[in-house]
Amino acid sequence: LKPRDRPYLLRLPTSISIQPAMMIRIAAGAVLLLLPAVARGQDTVPVDDNSAGTTIELTTSNCNCTGCPNSDRVAVGLQKDLVSPACPEGSVATVTTLRTADTKGALSKYDLLTWNEGAISGDLSINPPYIYRQVSEIDQGTKCYEADPSVLPVIGDQDTIKVSLNCEAVICDFQWDVQFGCAELGVLTTSTDGGLQVLSDVDDTIACASPSTCDSIPSCVSHSLAGIDSRLEHKEMYPGVGELMNGLALGPNDGNDGQYVPAKPMLLSARPREAQLILAIDQDSELNVYVESVGDRVNHINWGVNTDSSMYGTIRDGTSFTKFGATKAESFNSVSSERPNTRFAFLGDNGQGDVCGAQSMLESANGDRLEVVFIHVVQDPEDALTACEHPDGGDFTLDLPESDTVHYHRTHAEAAIWALDRGLISCCSAHNVYFAINEWVECRCDGICPEAGLNTGLIDLATRNETLAYCEELRNDQKILLGVVDECDPGGDCPNHAEVETSSAMRALWASRSRYAFAVGSLVLGLFSSHVG
Repeated sequence: LKPRDRPYLLRLPTSISIQPAMMIRIAAGAVLLLLPAVARGQDTVPVDDNSAGTTIELTTSNCNCTGCPNSDRVAVGLQKDLVSPACPEGSVATVTTLRTADTKGALSKYDLLTWNEGAISGDLSINPPYIYRQVSEIDQGTKCYEADPSVLPVIGDQDTIKVSLNCEAVICDFQWDVQFGCAELGVLTTSTDGGLQVLSDVDDTIACASPSTCDSIPSCVSHSLAGIDSRLEHKEMYPGVGELMNGLALGPNDGNDGQYVPAKPMLLSARPREAQLILAIDQDSELNVYVESVGDRVNHINWGVNTDSSMYGTIRDGTSFTKFGATKAESFNSVSSERPNTRFAFLGDNGQGDVCGAQSMLESANGDRLEVVFIHVVQDPEDALTACEHPDGGDFTLDLPESDTVHYHRTHAEAAIWALDRGLISCCSAHNVYFAINEWVECRCDGICPEAGLNTGLIDLATRNETLAYCEELRNDQKILLGVVDECDPGGDCPNHAEVETSSAMRALWASRSRYAFAVGSLVLGLFSSHVG
């Protein structure tokens, strides 16, 4: 398989220089990942060859571990794992200080990984846990590493976070100063002006399945089960959906004016967990790259998909949309029981049993903490599934009308209007949705594209009738959304509000950003990695 055509998008300040792309060594047959690394001092470090445990003056041109209070000796092929204390429900682990070094001088050589728990550093080939690459150096012959203050704190997505020092020399005498913390998410029932933990379906909810526009026989066969919406191209992201999810995570007061960080969305996928090794949505998936790019745009650089906590279906569900819905309801029951004080939002569509799943969720023992359900209407409700199945067995008939908790929408502009009216998102989050959709309409509907492209996946001018009709839907809803945003933000205090309708401003915003070019998968991945549910 070929490497991706684009560099991985690192969340780094522009003042930090980037070394040429380096390549992780991984098992044969796995996809190679191109990763740039933060330029760090790799000078030969003159040290007194004392035993580990002695504080040694250690300074390079860009790195300083002088006075690092901890030390240990590790042999080649082994690693020193530094794991944070577990944070309580409603918060995630962070790294607040990160300074490491190997005091062996010219013989120094180690890998540094900041990541979630779940693997060893020699096993990066298939579905490793999430790696926080802005504070990791792999295959760089690292001698000393000091995280730039501009990338700290590193905000994780689990209750613990791990820093690993993997020795690649005969002996490594490690020294380190690594400190951890916890960041509040604001998703608890006791949180003031907080947001929600978003649970989301994938196909026809975040990405358009559009099986009629797929480009290979295996992909067409597999994605025929994934969804039915053909308004966009195959696997193209719906404009504004990422910004809406971010707004729901922040809540009506933008994280209580910065007190909280937005919880990463967790995916409820019908992909069989038995094939998770092949089908799991990892951090390099197109979907996560898109969501992380949304985080970058709205200045939440640690935000993306919580890939390590996303939940999957079972092969026993087969191709039954009824069972897909029941499995997602079962996943909700599980995560809501594990987090007994957390409030949730669910995003789905009316094409694959998500509405049945949503009704089961709301009627469950923890349904009172499911604050809102958004259902993306991708087919005539008269044609939608009405025969449903409870996760614990038994059938029921769908009865989930529009209400103060449940909203059906065709566009994410209209969803943002409703969410703002219900006090679920802030005015500036609604503005972010408008901005993203307006950019998409200008490019895909009018042919005026940002120089760096769209993070939703395609920049081709729309020609199909389904997409042209969607353009008109968006234009109509955008007029209403803009009026709502102007009313709640008359002074234009939200970022870029005054520029939101200006094509030149949009092009300037994206001038320095990377173009998102999606790699073409192999025949095998095309067959098996469909967005099912």
